[in-house]
Amino acid sequence: MEQTPNKKFRISFGLIFNIAIMALTIFLVIYFIFSEDGLIDLVKSGLEISVWWILAAVILHLLNISIDTTIIYLFVKQSVPDLKFKTALHASMVGQFYCAVTPSSTGGQPMQVLMMSRSGIKGSVATSALIQKFLVWQFTLAAYCIVAVVSRFSFFSENLDPAMWVLSAIGFAAQMGMLVVLLLASFANGFTKKVTGGFLKLLGKLHILKNVDEKIASLNDTLESFHTSNKALNRNKSLQVKIYVLTAIQMTAFFLVPYCIAMSFHIPHLNIFDMLCAQSYVTMVSSMVPLPGGSGAAEYCFSTFFMAYISAETMKSSILIWRTITYYGTILISLPFSGIKKKKQPLTAKE
Repeated sequence: MEQTPNKKFRISFGLIFNIAIMALTIFLVIYFIFSEDGLIDLVKSGLEISVWWILAAVILHLLNISIDTTIIYLFVKQSVPDLKFKTALHASMVGQFYCAVTPSSTGGQPMQVLMMSRSGIKGSVATSALIQKFLVWQFTLAAYCIVAVVSRFSFFSENLDPAMWVLSAIGFAAQMGMLVVLLLASFANGFTKKVTGGFLKLLGKLHILKNVDEKIASLNDTLESFHTSNKALNRNKSLQVKIYVLTAIQMTAFFLVPYCIAMSFHIPHLNIFDMLCAQSYVTMVSSMVPLPGGSGAAEYCFSTFFMAYISAETMKSSILIWRTITYYGTILISLPFSGIKKKKQPLTAKE
């Protein structure tokens, strides 16, 4: 009897990468709980932790997610008047989950586009709305970082080591570069199409990309939709102001979480503005690291930027609580929404 040859079992790089990230995450949690001055030592020390301040931190993060949902709803509703708020909520939670579990948050927006297209929203409309949202977020974060450096330059120069200075400079330059690209896409539609089309053709000639003409047509459709939506937003000044105000509130709510955690440990003489400035740079620098949730880098940045405010005895516990609320907790609450349902009939969109 002829035997079927055994198939070779291959382990993909993606699987190895995911296992490594999971192992790193578990190691960090265990380290912050059981190491010296970790959570166990903090509990044994008898220091009273204010549950109310921890609850305030949780509420602020939930406010951040709620505003994210509202912004998606406002952007998409410009083109899809029949949009339901629960669809925007689903899109927001899908984005929260896949941003948390993919390197540099790269999986969030594509999965949001897929989810919205399955809910009957045209792909180009969903993509356009998310690009607009990202543009507003980048502008607001850049403004926060500029204010932080200008107003607290002496703090950064005195407390940051050269490596962190370099990372901060690279992060800021990357933010500015991203804004330039998005502004070109917003206001120089023809130029952007030529540049992106030329780049895709080059990838085709190098045999890196297949179906180049199809990809160019799809990209041009998205750019056209984004350009049209951006012009509509610029005409609607009240909506524009509302979006920027909501984004600023959202960002501030997220940036206040470390302040609440520090207050829960009864740390005296905290300057709330300094804490906001520090968290803006933690967010900017850690977002550059191509690991899910910036694992490792986020914790290091937190300890570096907040060492002037949080004592060594409570630093590890502060990091653990911060990551539990803003990262591990986000994964848990968004996990039930992570599935992508079957495609529905398209919703009516404005021409």
